[in-house]
Amino acid sequence: MNKTDANERDQAGTAAAVPAFMARLRSQIRDAEAKADESLIATLAVMSSILRARQVEDVPAPHVGQEAVIRLGRAVQSKISAQNDLFRSHSALVDAKTLITGAPGHDDTLAYMEASEEVRQVAA
Repeated sequence: MNKTDANERDQAGTAAAVPAFMARLRSQIRDAEAKADESLIATLAVMSSILRARQVEDVPAPHVGQEAVIRLGRAVQSKISAQNDLFRSHSALVDAKTLITGAPGHDDTLAYMEASEEVRQVAA
């Protein structure tokens, strides 16, 4: 076996491994982004429930639960900041993919959006 064949085999082995870890990372980062959204939605739901409960006439004072609302507001701010960091991490991974493969960034977004649309249609 000559040196060129060995290099081609090494490159083929590397190329075969790249799509697997990239697919795993793509799935994991999107899963993390979706979970961050769900966490934010859940926190906002708790805040909404507290505010709606205060509107009931038999609550003795309009400020009941205000400390909880303030703390949940801080949690919401933290979650939004964490989401921003996730989105920036996603962009950094896309940049790394471009360096590794030479493929354009976010080239899979359309396929992801089409798959998401199919899921939405089934759910409707």
